[in-house]
Amino acid sequence: MILISPEGQAQPLSVGTSPRPHTLQGLRIGFLDNAKAPVDKMMLHIEAKLKQKYPGIETYTASKMAASRGIDPKMLKSLRDHCDVVINALGD
Repeated sequence: MILISPEGQAQPLSVGTSPRPHTLQGLRIGFLDNAKAPVDKMMLHIEAKLKQKYPGIETYTASKMAASRGIDPKMLKSLRDHCDVVINALGD
């Protein structure tokens, strides 16, 4: 029998915050779906409301494979390359 400990090794990550834009007009808005239900529907609703309020904004959507996993480095790079701001779903 092999016993596996559920304890992990914490790897602290210190990151700063970016300044918030004064408006979303003209920005590229990203949506990161964390794979929890019903985040996909919530993100579509927020996207529609933002497009209504800020005509002409560009949007980009990315979806994680599973809520329990971190974001794939390629997906993170894609969000950085295609978006000025990102809306991320957290929690339930």
